[in-house]
Amino acid sequence: MIDEFGVEMSDAEVGAFLDQRGDGVLAFGGEFGYALPMSFGYDPAANRCVFQFVFGPESEKRAHIEADRDVTLVSYEWDRPLDWRSVVVSGPLRPVEDVETVAASEVFAPRATAIPLSGFGRPVDELEPEWYELDIAEMSGRQAPRDV
Repeated sequence: MIDEFGVEMSDAEVGAFLDQRGDGVLAFGGEFGYALPMSFGYDPAANRCVFQFVFGPESEKRAHIEADRDVTLVSYEWDRPLDWRSVVVSGPLRPVEDVETVAASEVFAPRATAIPLSGFGRPVDELEPEWYELDIAEMSGRQAPRDV
């Protein structure tokens, strides 16, 4: 359907976009919202997004994950006014079981936007990486009309 806010994307288009995108903004609810840029890998077979969180001492991210497991991921691209796409997915965020971390890394590695550990401003030995997955409960997307 075309309207002033673009064209609704099908679930297949949303999945294809997530599969090629690799980064977005992950938002937590709660009394005071919290959002952070994150790299992710999309797993179409399980309809999930896989994240590698990197925690430092006294991590604000960890506190938000423990307080609110329902999250929303927004990913988008904008090239010009008539060339854009955006996707919103939401659902529960869960730690990946230890026996599944290799599979999670195989989803993440080829799809996620690479961020060097030096970007966290701490010595690497102070950082704790952990795998999480967003089990997608709701997904939607919009894009610029193609025939304008």
